[in-house]
Amino acid sequence: MPQGLALLLTLAVEVPLYVAALVSLRLVPVRRALLVAVAANLVTHPALWWALGDHPSLGALVLAEVVVWLAEALLLWLAVRRAVRVLLVVAAGANAASILAGALIAVLRGAA
Repeated sequence: MPQGLALLLTLAVEVPLYVAALVSLRLVPVRRALLVAVAANLVTHPALWWALGDHPSLGALVLAEVVVWLAEALLLWLAVRRAVRVLLVVAAGANAASILAGALIAVLRGAA
């Protein structure tokens, strides 16, 4: 999948999850949640893409995703300044959802 499409998929999956979590937990208002969610992905996605290269091993993928998860949780915390454990869970969930979406697309493309 080209990087631009991968970024769009990541934003389409993760931003609504981040916004829903941050707003429903009353950590930030909707606009700030939207800005934080987009910013976190715009910071981490290019770095992840660069680190993985064309054909990453499973180990490299797992390590890179753990780094992205922690980086996004840190960026969320910098915006919210509280609930660090909750933000770790929120970031893990959002990143797991986008990984699963990407894997599903890869499987479906391979089956076609």
